[in-house]
Amino acid sequence: MATSPQIPDPAIRKWPAMTPSDYITARRSLLEKEYALVGQIEEVAAERRRLPEGPIMPEYTFEEGPYDLLSDAPSHKVTLVELASPGDLGHRTLVVYHLMMDEGAKSACPSCSMFVDGLNGVAKHVAQRFNFAIIAKAPLSEIREFAKRRGWNDLRFLSSAGTSFQTDMNVEAVEWSDYKGQMPGMSVFRYEEDTDAEGAKIRFMYQTSPHFGMQGGNDVIRGMDLLAAPWNLFDLTPEGRGNWDPSLDYEQKEGAVKV
Repeated sequence: MATSPQIPDPAIRKWPAMTPSDYITARRSLLEKEYALVGQIEEVAAERRRLPEGPIMPEYTFEEGPYDLLSDAPSHKVTLVELASPGDLGHRTLVVYHLMMDEGAKSACPSCSMFVDGLNGVAKHVAQRFNFAIIAKAPLSEIREFAKRRGWNDLRFLSSAGTSFQTDMNVEAVEWSDYKGQMPGMSVFRYEEDTDAEGAKIRFMYQTSPHFGMQGGNDVIRGMDLLAAPWNLFDLTPEGRGNWDPSLDYEQKEGAVKV
């Protein structure tokens, strides 16, 4: 009889040698659920890639400074097409993180900041697959100053001030919320050659954000959890996620974070 694809290999044990039988029985049952979850995640990812073509985006223009956050070189204008341009590496996909940092703000929200901490840590790896940028509505000088304080040295930061980009992408002044400022989100675009005219065009492919809506009186905000390591690490522990929220007030001490 063929083994069900939802049953992990029983030879792979994920517990120490002295573990009692009741724990092993329960852990094997949980392993089947974890294995099934992996399959479901892969199915959803495949379906995401099969979405119909999204719309062609308008031509937005952003402000960007030099890659080195310590440089005082002047800023320059960058279009959405230029952000997604293949360049020397040939990447045609652009991923944008919409940073929750409003006009006049001196810092981003704590949750966004934790999220971008992680993105900065893997930036050199993801750069091997696609173009990546962080965009916020705040003035470029404030974005760069905050990024410098956080040590975000491996990411591109742009300001969308003066444009409707964030509003058009439904990450600012959203209809469903009383809060009308910036919202976090992740958007994916694709660079396409324009065969009918000179230049190129940018096609929207996908977007996700933390919010799903109200269920049972609670705001379900786990739409980007799989992209943030801390939440997934917390889920492995007896304490779980609890009521913990990220904070901007921490300092690095001898390899450990002191909150």
